[in-house]
Amino acid sequence: MRTANDALPPPIPPAEHVRKLVEANRVEEARRDVQELLAQGDTSVEGWAKALRQPRIVASPDHARSDFAADYAWLRENRQAYLDRWVALQDGKLLDTDVSLRALVERLTKRGQIEGAFVVQVD
Repeated sequence: MRTANDALPPPIPPAEHVRKLVEANRVEEARRDVQELLAQGDTSVEGWAKALRQPRIVASPDHARSDFAADYAWLRENRQAYLDRWVALQDGKLLDTDVSLRALVERLTKRGQIEGAFVVQVD
């Protein structure tokens, strides 16, 4: 039981509270708290508002798509030969491979093959 002389611990800053919620995998609660704090004018959680916003998904129906079933079949058949490498596939055909994702994407882009390519690291 606390007496009048007992000191209360200092309140934790709102941004720290949100961080603790996220670390505890309580993301939805953190999102709600951030929105409430912003509505109250607390700008200390603006960074969290950006980090916790819902992902934006944009469909691109005008772009060519690879045949994923064929790509996965290629991966099953050739996995061992390409372990720890990045591969670019399209419709079950190998477009290119590299140990560096950046180098692979740069080459595909230069050749005009990046659109519709399925790029994955083989593990």
